[in-house]
Amino acid sequence: MAHDTSQQGPADPVPVTLLVGFLGSGKTTLANRILSEQHDQRIAVIVNEFGDVGIDGQLIMSVDDNVVELRNGCLCCTVQGDLADTLQQLLVRRHQTVDAKPFERIVIEASGLASPGPVLQRMLVDPALHAQVHVDGVITMAHAKHIVQQLEDNPEASEQVAYADHIIVNHCDQCEGNELAAAEAALHACNPHADIERATRAAVDVVRVLRKQTWDSARVKAALEHGVVCGDHAHDHTYEHLHTQGVGTLALRAKAPMDLQRLTRWLLSVSTCRSHELMRLKGILHCQSHAQAVVIQGVYQWLEVRREAGEPPAASALVLIGRHLDTEALRREWAECIARP
Repeated sequence: MAHDTSQQGPADPVPVTLLVGFLGSGKTTLANRILSEQHDQRIAVIVNEFGDVGIDGQLIMSVDDNVVELRNGCLCCTVQGDLADTLQQLLVRRHQTVDAKPFERIVIEASGLASPGPVLQRMLVDPALHAQVHVDGVITMAHAKHIVQQLEDNPEASEQVAYADHIIVNHCDQCEGNELAAAEAALHACNPHADIERATRAAVDVVRVLRKQTWDSARVKAALEHGVVCGDHAHDHTYEHLHTQGVGTLALRAKAPMDLQRLTRWLLSVSTCRSHELMRLKGILHCQSHAQAVVIQGVYQWLEVRREAGEPPAASALVLIGRHLDTEALRREWAECIARP
């Protein structure tokens, strides 16, 4: 079920968008657009330093400790020590708001060298945070001219792309056509299931990008049905890019019903296996003894299994993104999770 932030109250879980990208990709420019543009959402943006964002003084209404309130209803908050502590302080402030409408979304601008995994896992497994926020999507900024080299040289860049739900290829004005095509090919090789959008100076439709709700299970179901399951012939191949620090994608498919219990046990073991690093997984399954579709998604060792309204798919599909995946073994183990007649 999609989350409608327009009628959101202080007690409702707040959608969180994680904004990542390698150094110089344009994260801070996008954060500044979120804070300065007139749009229909009150958004709290968490950044490392106010000075990095460079907020226009004419937009500032008030400054309270580490929080700046802006004229468009947004807040800008700096990280004070642990990110989880900053999130909790911001949520406390939201509950205490009585004279204004509370913010409806949180955007976290991560460090240019940060992997999204630990931040996502903390929000998903910390009971105090999980009760108050829900992950809504990961936006990755990529420098069109430099991303190919960055993917070759830096594991952090590969991880930022691997976790992405939506990729903004920024600084397109600095590229020739062939360079831009190479950048998009490298990004697609690292993560073929993320949407890719071109931009210059992070000029995107802020509300549209933030409201993608890519972690909502109904959206995951729809995306997989129209991607891996329907008409996407790439499911027969492993997406491997030799220069992305070992990050690859494996799409698995089965026409026969799956044994959900066996599959869940297998996925838990895959997520804790030390020979590889599983970053992200998404799946839509036709399972034995289940009349509805089953949607699976996970990050690191966090796994969610949810029955979704509607008929199960004609074929089950599972997408794994990670580093050093043993595709042969994973294909074999996936086949072993098919229900026995």
